[in-house]
Amino acid sequence: MEDEKLSHEFRDEFVRDMQVAGLSSGTQTRYLSSVNGFFRDTWLEPSSVREQDVQSYLIALRERGVRGRRSGAIATHCSFCS
Repeated sequence: MEDEKLSHEFRDEFVRDMQVAGLSSGTQTRYLSSVNGFFRDTWLEPSSVREQDVQSYLIALRERGVRGRRSGAIATHCSFCS
């Protein structure tokens, strides 16, 4: 139950950050999908993610040939976290 609450809080904060940044609703949807993919693939909790985790994930995506929106969204999220 607590993990579910954390996920909603994390998502809401991320959406607020994107709104403040002026991102369109379509971009927000794509970015949320990418960030959800990161957490699904890594099994990390939002509170435990380190910059090194994201860097490793981005490198792994590129090595698998995944480029563009997904890796860009994850990198953009990192800029919101710092």
